[in-house]
Amino acid sequence: MLGRMDIVSPVFAGRATELAELHAAHTRAHAGEPAAVLVAGEAGGGKTRLVAEFTRNLRTLTGACLDLGAASLPYAPFTAILRRLGRDAVTSLMPATAMPELGRLMPALTAAAPPPDDGTGQMRLFEHVLALFERLGASEPVVLVVEDAHWADRSTRDLLSFLFRNPPRAGVLPVVTFRPEEPDTRPLFADLARLPHVTRLDLPPLTLGEVADQVRGILGAADPALVRDVHTRGGGNPLFVEALVASPGAAVPGSLGDLVLARVHRLPGPARAVLRAVSAAGDRVGHALLAAVTGLGDAELTEALRPSADHGLLVADGDGYAFRHALIRDAVHADLLPGERSALHRRYAEAVERSPDLSAAPQSALAVHWQGCGDHARALAAAWHAAVERQAAAAYADQLSLLERVLDLWELVPGAESLTGLTRHRVMEAAAEAAAAVGDPDRGLPLVQELLDDTDRARDPDRAALLLLLRAALRAFQGGEAELDDLREAERLAAGHVRVRVLARLSSRLLVYGEMDEGERLGRAGLPLARAHGDVRARTGLEITVAGAAARDGEGDPAALERLRHGDLAPWELVHVLNTLAHCRLNLGRPAEALALTGEGLAVMEDAGLMRAVGAAIAVNRVEALYRLGRWDEAADTLQHHLDRHHAPAFRLQMMIWRIALLAARGTGPQPDPEALAVPLDAGFPQTTLPLAAMLVEWRLAEDDRPAARAVVDAVLRHPRLTAQPCHLWPLLESAAHAGGPRLPEVAALAARLTTATPPAAARAATVTALSGDPATWPAAVAAWEALEQPYPLARALYGAACADLAAGDRAIAAARLDRAAGIAGRLGAAPLTRRISERARRAGLSGPSGGPLTARESEVLRLLARGRSNKEIAEELFISPKTASVHVSRILAKLGAASRGEAAATARDRGLV
Repeated sequence: MLGRMDIVSPVFAGRATELAELHAAHTRAHAGEPAAVLVAGEAGGGKTRLVAEFTRNLRTLTGACLDLGAASLPYAPFTAILRRLGRDAVTSLMPATAMPELGRLMPALTAAAPPPDDGTGQMRLFEHVLALFERLGASEPVVLVVEDAHWADRSTRDLLSFLFRNPPRAGVLPVVTFRPEEPDTRPLFADLARLPHVTRLDLPPLTLGEVADQVRGILGAADPALVRDVHTRGGGNPLFVEALVASPGAAVPGSLGDLVLARVHRLPGPARAVLRAVSAAGDRVGHALLAAVTGLGDAELTEALRPSADHGLLVADGDGYAFRHALIRDAVHADLLPGERSALHRRYAEAVERSPDLSAAPQSALAVHWQGCGDHARALAAAWHAAVERQAAAAYADQLSLLERVLDLWELVPGAESLTGLTRHRVMEAAAEAAAAVGDPDRGLPLVQELLDDTDRARDPDRAALLLLLRAALRAFQGGEAELDDLREAERLAAGHVRVRVLARLSSRLLVYGEMDEGERLGRAGLPLARAHGDVRARTGLEITVAGAAARDGEGDPAALERLRHGDLAPWELVHVLNTLAHCRLNLGRPAEALALTGEGLAVMEDAGLMRAVGAAIAVNRVEALYRLGRWDEAADTLQHHLDRHHAPAFRLQMMIWRIALLAARGTGPQPDPEALAVPLDAGFPQTTLPLAAMLVEWRLAEDDRPAARAVVDAVLRHPRLTAQPCHLWPLLESAAHAGGPRLPEVAALAARLTTATPPAAARAATVTALSGDPATWPAAVAAWEALEQPYPLARALYGAACADLAAGDRAIAAARLDRAAGIAGRLGAAPLTRRISERARRAGLSGPSGGPLTARESEVLRLLARGRSNKEIAEELFISPKTASVHVSRILAKLGAASRGEAAATARDRGLV
């Protein structure tokens, strides 16, 4: 007799805390807050049951990652979610222009092919998936469940990461289950769990009492001895508990697999044979494919499957069958004899080859099954064809894995070149290109290096140049300037159309490093070549590069950029132009114009569905424009809005610059991410490192931590490209001058050598000169800032000029400037500057908190009070009555805003009043 196998407990034991956390996250998502949940648990730990209990009566779409190796479709759980949603629902929610992109996941959506990939194909797909989910949740909250994400293919992981780092708006709650012990995905989920809107739930083993509840649900009663036995032997693992309850009195097994196999071996013969056949397919198999492999008719197959389904080994899954748990499949598959395993793989391969429609990913399935039966030639050919399909689906990570499989099989297959139509070197190059597409230099660089070692640069300079171009793209992910070395060498080697590609890449990257002159020269050299070869894409890229270089960060001629702005550009090209123009306007001291340009660029990105792909930089410039205009509340709101939606590290670092700027200027607000504080300041791109350093200096000064501010200056002045882009250096030099210290002469010398071609540069130059020991230039600094629409630096300049006036004895002019500076700082909410203005005024006797300066007699009383004299002692020394002394002390406390005599004495010393 088989024994009781319907052992899934109707009682949901334990997990009350975790269930409450899931419902809390759902409430946050329903309210419009970003929210996502990671559910981590060991195999059999109850992840699926927890999510099932949570989603009961909730609108839910579920997709699972399957342990099928290369036989699974890329983005498999999302394809399943779209299929469950249905074609009509998708087409009703999304514009027709999105259908070819989403067709990569669900080909039945449209007959139109996706547009050619220009490098943004995968990001466009991700944007459309995000937009679909947002529109789906707009009318009614929806839970998106991705199960068993520890088996996710790399493309699925990339899409999951994108969705978590760019959380959908109101009404969408992603829930992902995974095993934390799996090494391939552990870093990903650890990283995602650190996002502020993500809740991670780690499922602990069930307690003894919770195991008793589970056993009671299965058996109707819970014998204490049995409960203790299964709790001890099963370790509180719910699946183990079920298996142990199903085998009462059995000897202690070596593993769960032993328990499973004991049941499998008691199944009827036909049921065992079919179950073994299912295990060779993976975790899931379609009914038609299983029928073809087993040779059974529908009725016979159903009859053979019924015992496994009745007793909890298999479950119905759409139009097929899946193991109830992966551990069951593992045990069954591991029990196959080598001959059985090989024969089953061959039957699967033959069935799919005869009828490809039996598999959702026929070429991938063939690659797995032909290799499983030892037919390396057919496995190689299938892997190659599957790689081509993955490239068309913008699933570059899966393409890379399949190409690596092709290369692994190459030496085992005579005539491999005839099966792929390519040489081994070309396959290696395709794999390296896929590695570059997914940003995986560790896998791509060894391939390129081998190819370069096998290339004679003198005989085949163009091929060498292309390989150097590819290596530069991979090296760019590692940081440093090695990519420029490769690009410059490629430029020396290349000719013809290859030279066009090299010049387009090299000139654009030089601008990123601040090398405007060389970038413009090489860009102009590439333009006639691009026209001659009819390379429209390269020509447009070169035109944008040349125009950006000619504008010189606002110091040059923006006319070419303006012409391009009104030309025929792709959306991402137009946004690049608009962003460059906004950057130039900011550097010209015209933030209102920059703000308008960023608004136009963001609208273009939203319409094109590329906000996350290429819209980050323009969002950062928008925050800067609002900051420069003094619209700090809007800047903070805009910054937080984008941080809530985008969590890419590079984007967050750019936004942290302005979060720190607002924190320094306002004296309050969210703290910067720790990662921003750990960035090395003597390396990296100058357009990131220098502004970050400047704002860190300002923040430390606002905290009255001058040594820390000077330490930042010491670090950043070692940057190798310190002077490459004056527009980024000038703000840093001004902040460094405010910090003062031993580096001040070096800062002044740097400022003296820099160009002051823009109005903000001239204003900062005057400020640095004044702070470096020439107070006579303060009026020039004030006048320069007055001509610009930037209130905060004007208030600071007025304060600096007033301090110089006081030092020169010009109290009336100082009072007027301090009053004006205080008004600006007060309107802005610049608390640290407001305090400095107030304190300086008090020290000068110009004003106090109660509205009046200290009188001469009050100053005398304060001097004695600070020495610890009592009212009686003060009266005796000043020849006044104790009552009069007491009145003076009371007035002093009020004017200083002090609560006690001791606080008044301390305040007087801090402010230089005694």
